Amino acid sequence: MQSHSLKLSPESDLMNSIKEYSLLNNLYGYVSGVVGNLRTVCIQCPGNQEINKFQGNLEIVSLNGHFNKGDVHLHLSFADEGCNVFGGHLEEGCIVKKGTDILLLSFEQKIINISTNDLLKNESRVKAYILKDCPWSKRAIRLLNSLSIPHEVTLIDNDESFQKIMAQSSHNTFPQIFLDNEFFGGYDELSEQAKIDNLSSFM
Repeated sequence: MQSHSLKLSPESDLMNSIKEYSLLNNLYGYVSGVVGNLRTVCIQCPGNQEINKFQGNLEIVSLNGHFNKGDVHLHLSFADEGCNVFGGHLEEGCIVKKGTDILLLSFEQKIINISTNDLLKNESRVKAYILKDCPWSKRAIRLLNSLSIPHEVTLIDNDESFQKIMAQSSHNTFPQIFLDNEFFGGYDELSEQAKIDNLSSFM
């Protein structure tokens, strides 16, 4: 992480100054802080495509958002001389009055966007359905843990969940081990597979 201090002179365009600096320096990051004033503000309010323009002695209250090598997504809030506060999506045409200081923070790598599909891909391949105080269930979980096999454990503690899992596996004994959402077996099958490959096929 690296900090960058921008000092904008009168008549500078707030949005374009950040865009140009991030583009010229190949930066990705966030606006960390700002202090200054503007003579003209152009913002877009939520749910409204129209650009709202304000003029006068306008004090910046906050500036939030990110920049990515010339692309920016920024939100500005500001106060007029009557201490009325307005805010919205920053647009071009926000002109500095006397001066504005901005602190930017940049990062070496872009933050990864995690989607629902990514989360599903990262689900454990192994799912263990167990009963409370069942010795075979406890042995199965101990075996998975001892071989460092990623797994999800679900406790079957009511008739509804019992009927649901039995419908999937066609078995009424526990534990019930599923691999890639397919029924694999119980403790005996798990133990036999461990003798074959230490459950490496479950990784």
